[in-house]
Amino acid sequence: MYGVIEGFYGAFYTTPQRIDLIRFIGAHGFDSYLYAPKNDRQHRARWREPYPDKIMRGFAETVSAAQASGVDFIYSLSPGETICYTSADDFTRLTDKFAAFYAIGVRSFGLLLDDISAALRDPEDRDRFGTTAAAHAHLCNGVAAWLRDLDPTCTLCMCPTDYYGAPTDYIRELGERLHPGIDVFYTGQEVCAPEISAGEVSAFAAAIRRPPVLWDNYPVNDLAMHDEMHIGAIQRRDPTTIGRVNGVMINTMLQPEASKVALLTYADFLRDPFGYDPAVAWANALRLVAGDEYADCVRLFAENSLHSCLGMPEARPLQARVDDLLAALLRGEAISGSRAAEALRTYLTDLDEACYALKFRMENLALRAELLPWIEKLELWLWLGRFALQTLDAYERRQPYAQLRIKTQTWLHEALAHPKRIGGRALVPLAQFALETVPL
Repeated sequence: MYGVIEGFYGAFYTTPQRIDLIRFIGAHGFDSYLYAPKNDRQHRARWREPYPDKIMRGFAETVSAAQASGVDFIYSLSPGETICYTSADDFTRLTDKFAAFYAIGVRSFGLLLDDISAALRDPEDRDRFGTTAAAHAHLCNGVAAWLRDLDPTCTLCMCPTDYYGAPTDYIRELGERLHPGIDVFYTGQEVCAPEISAGEVSAFAAAIRRPPVLWDNYPVNDLAMHDEMHIGAIQRRDPTTIGRVNGVMINTMLQPEASKVALLTYADFLRDPFGYDPAVAWANALRLVAGDEYADCVRLFAENSLHSCLGMPEARPLQARVDDLLAALLRGEAISGSRAAEALRTYLTDLDEACYALKFRMENLALRAELLPWIEKLELWLWLGRFALQTLDAYERRQPYAQLRIKTQTWLHEALAHPKRIGGRALVPLAQFALETVPL
């Protein structure tokens, strides 16, 4: 099981987007697609309800496209917020839902019991099972048996409530009770893990009594991360974990086209974990997604958008140039003729040209649409940097600077107010230096 999870909170993909992504991953070596968007009401909040006929026709089209692409479409439910584990009626509603997907060709299913209370809600569940692990094992084992009776080729995977961190008593009991043929997801030491090591995977595997399937929450950007664009290469994943898991599933961003960059780098990692070079994989991925003509433009954009759980420097080239210039100015160097100032100007110009090309000329219109809010935020930073430099230069040359200073203040306010995150705050110290150095 190596593939993609559509498992985020927020606006989930349209049928055309989903089919496009499934065809893409099938063409690049992945074999599975887990459908699990938290905001699909018939998947989670109102899981008992059948889908409307129109939506089921879209699923049927998706399943057919997945089969043609060599991708196993896994349909999952997330019933844990409201299900009564002792209820025969709830069990029937759940299996009826799965039966509808079986009828359109689905043979792999999932039960996601993550992001719910660790305590059993219903008194009858507490009386019968005593522990949450016992209730979860009962549900999963019952559904797995129902699926085997329906068709021996059917499979079931599940996400436990404790799906990250060190193994808990819940995980150990679940491992004891759960049928050995049911795959279990694990995200690492954290929900969005900066790094994933073989040791922590092995510890979880021992507790759950099977190699887990790694649910990697990079590049996902939902909830508190919705203002971020995770368009860097996968990094900090121990290559020895690949031999200790029963698969790797990657939770994508709310932006399916932009997610392809990270997915391509992950495909390279999975093909050759020990020989994987993130820089080479990233360059190749940018060319494949953006096209040869615009790969460098996306690279310039993306190297300013590397803030994520992976802990990479957010905007290293921009930050380095600003730091060099501020150090020179604090040493008393003039901005006129400054090599550091010229290096920053050149970089800002290159970024501006890249942003213009991405906004108005890039042929991948889906990628353009997804990146546009971040491109526009980056442009605000570019204007701020330009006006800060011009303000300092005009003041130094004893030329009129009042309007330039006002524009610096205005663009600083606009950039800080924009909701998207890109470029960090690299240009803020330069703007503040200009506003503090140049009098009103």
